[in-house]
Amino acid sequence: MEVVEMARKVRTPEKIQDEIRSYLGEIEYLREQIGAIDATIAELRITDSTLAYLKEKGEGRAIYIPLGSGVAIRGKIEKPDDVVVDVGAGILINATVDEARENIEKRINTLMELRLALLRKIEEDTRKVNELLKELREGQPEKKD
Repeated sequence: MEVVEMARKVRTPEKIQDEIRSYLGEIEYLREQIGAIDATIAELRITDSTLAYLKEKGEGRAIYIPLGSGVAIRGKIEKPDDVVVDVGAGILINATVDEARENIEKRINTLMELRLALLRKIEEDTRKVNELLKELREGQPEKKD
């Protein structure tokens, strides 16, 4: 019985290399996800700064309102503290600038928590890769020059 169990525990160098490749692929994917999260956080921070500026200095200002595809129309800010916020699933609600900024801050905090969890997973996967590399080195006979 013990021989069968030991046979299951012994992994070939090829299987170890496959595991390493799998972890490295996951690490790359997680890094891409972190990049997307970072871009979203940066966009949210720009929006937050814009809201703060408009609340303070926006009333009566002429601006260009983007319509899409590089096209904008001239407009004037009448009520800078009257904004519309997407609260999810395409549902829009009226909010004050302060409420909108609070919503943005909550979203940033949620994304930062997710980012931290992904970083921890990368750290865990990196540790596993290092363990597998060590196992792979220890399983190979030493080369003599």
